[in-house]
Amino acid sequence: MDTYASPPAAAQALRTAIAGSGERRLLWLAGGAQWTLAAARDIVARLQVADTHWLGDRGGPADPNRRTAGLGGDCGMLVVDAWAGLDPDALGAAIGTLRGGGLLVLLTPSAADWPGWIDPATRRFATFPHGPGDVGGRWVEHLRRALASSPAVRRIDGPSLSERAQDPPRATGAVDDAPDTGTPTPGDVMPPAAKAAMDLSQLPPATPDQARAIDAILATARGRACRPLVITADRGRGKSAAMGLATARLRAAGDPLILLTAPRRTAAEAVLRHAGEPPPRYVAPDALLAATPAADLLLVDEAAAIPAPLLESMLLHYPRIVFATTVHGYEGTGRGFDVRFRAVLDRHTPGWRALRLTAPVRWADGDPLEALSNRALLLDAEPAADADAAAALADGGAHMHVETPERADLAADEPLLRQAFGLLVLGHYQTRPSDLRQLLDAPDIAVHLLRCGDTVLATAVTGREGRLPAELLAPIFAGRRRPQGHLLPQTLSAHAGLLDAPALGVRRILRIAVHPAARRRGLGRRLVAAIAEQAAGDGNDLLGASFGATPELLRFWRRCDLAPVHIGSRRNAASGVHAAVVLRALTPAGERLLDLGRRRLPGRLAVLLAGPLRDLEPAVAAALLAGATGVAEPLPDNDLHELNAFAHAARGLDATRPALHRLLRVALPRALADVELTPAQAAVLIGCGLQQREPADAAALVGATGAGAVLGTLREAVAILLAEALRQPPDRQVTRPEQRQHPEGG
Repeated sequence: MDTYASPPAAAQALRTAIAGSGERRLLWLAGGAQWTLAAARDIVARLQVADTHWLGDRGGPADPNRRTAGLGGDCGMLVVDAWAGLDPDALGAAIGTLRGGGLLVLLTPSAADWPGWIDPATRRFATFPHGPGDVGGRWVEHLRRALASSPAVRRIDGPSLSERAQDPPRATGAVDDAPDTGTPTPGDVMPPAAKAAMDLSQLPPATPDQARAIDAILATARGRACRPLVITADRGRGKSAAMGLATARLRAAGDPLILLTAPRRTAAEAVLRHAGEPPPRYVAPDALLAATPAADLLLVDEAAAIPAPLLESMLLHYPRIVFATTVHGYEGTGRGFDVRFRAVLDRHTPGWRALRLTAPVRWADGDPLEALSNRALLLDAEPAADADAAAALADGGAHMHVETPERADLAADEPLLRQAFGLLVLGHYQTRPSDLRQLLDAPDIAVHLLRCGDTVLATAVTGREGRLPAELLAPIFAGRRRPQGHLLPQTLSAHAGLLDAPALGVRRILRIAVHPAARRRGLGRRLVAAIAEQAAGDGNDLLGASFGATPELLRFWRRCDLAPVHIGSRRNAASGVHAAVVLRALTPAGERLLDLGRRRLPGRLAVLLAGPLRDLEPAVAAALLAGATGVAEPLPDNDLHELNAFAHAARGLDATRPALHRLLRVALPRALADVELTPAQAAVLIGCGLQQREPADAAALVGATGAGAVLGTLREAVAILLAEALRQPPDRQVTRPEQRQHPEGG
């Protein structure tokens, strides 16, 4: 640490010290806003590093949470301006662009002032009625400790906030416009030279790791079908470049049709840049599966950030496919992908191959800045070892307990924090460094741990929502207001039609994860039960969750006594599935709202399944309806006669659809709850009866060979439901029509 040392001299000294080593260093300028900006500009002007990138835009309208778009290629010097707002995802992305021998210049408030300074990037975590000043500084304190203990860092202290009255007010973090010095400004996120297309002839040769990856990709493209390749690597190992170079090699040897997909086109830029001209055709994941264009080889980059159901559909459709993903990175974790997707691969393509790249490409192995980035952003966070989890379970859970630690204590206990966050990383495919900042700093957030000694076996993150002012109820219901945060009660009001939901207190489970070695032992339910007890003690009316609906997750939440009350009409852009809301009542007021939601759900689904939910998987619809409250009205005699004729004779489906629709509303929820139907019977009832599909179109739902087989299954299912309906009062005697043969009619 130096005080008033010359920043340009310090920067040059750091660059000289690491010249030729392939390592990177960080120069931390801690002081007032104007001093740090002037010092950084002085460094840029004197060192004259042509490919200098700036992260941060002071004095402009840029959103501090969306600054990764301009970052591309790599750079020799990187200036990160925390005064403009420090987003952990953007920081991780930026560090990954810095080449070996490069210097990161970090601009922050003074070390003492920084944790208490109001960062404009934290506005995203300030739920109504909170402001940025209510967001904590625990993540910054964690980052400050990591910086202070890293051998990659040299700190220079300048004039602090308290010494500069003209520095920006703490409430906004804004700064005055800086004078024009003729050097690149923070608004110039990337100089034009860095944006230019890379000259392929100047590309460095492939590393041995990359050469192995290229050979494996070529073998996948030319070898036997249904033997996918999975490439995993930490950030900076050149996996995307290897995919691009392999594409160029394949193109040089012929003209194969190669498709490329990734969560966003920007995530695939490295592949496109190294593939040469013409580049492979990029198709977004949802568009790829909607159109399923032909391909000799499909390349999937950053696969961990693509929902698992979409990856499985790609696997089933394309016989030659390469999945590549970052194991630890700001794009989202590949660790959970590795654990969960392995079972999918084993089931569908047992001949799949795995390849791990370990050698860094842009910087030296053992680079201290990479170690600092991993520690500060918890990019390498892992849950407890499987052996430790097994040992914790050995006594049958006698010493397990659930606790809700103070977040300051959790932030200070780095081993415990790494275990907890590592579990969340493993359990949720899109966990990012910004989730760590939310977990530590966002208002009304709590972290719950199920522990046995020092071993974390399950963890959950919850948030307090609702209790909104009465004057907001009508505007939220009408769609005119959407206060920041409060996702669950506002969804129930604006989309599920439950006007009073925002007035109630809700504890929402944002995330929950159980250690892989401890699953299927009831630990998730035990943790949810403890959270429910604590939420009730805090005066909340409801415990709830919103999540991407799958049959497995819906069954889990039912086992936790949370019932579904809503499902979104559009697929979530990030997860590729429809979001469901489940609730558990904790007070009489919560019970009234839950009862209303449960009673409304079947009728709403009956309408929506024929419209915006027509593509909803029938298994998901069945899981939503199982145990819901059916319509109480008895079926008219005419309906019963029509349904008997369809079930036991040969009455046509189209002629029976109105009666079938009413039957499903009366009897389907109970039959699903009592498991009276096979999965195939439930699927055709929902597909043909509620989603109004033609039998031929529904054949794929049950693996049937055609419309006739579907109709046969449908008649069997209707007979079961009809018997269920006839058991309900008032009891009706219906004469079964004669068993006559009629043509299958519409």
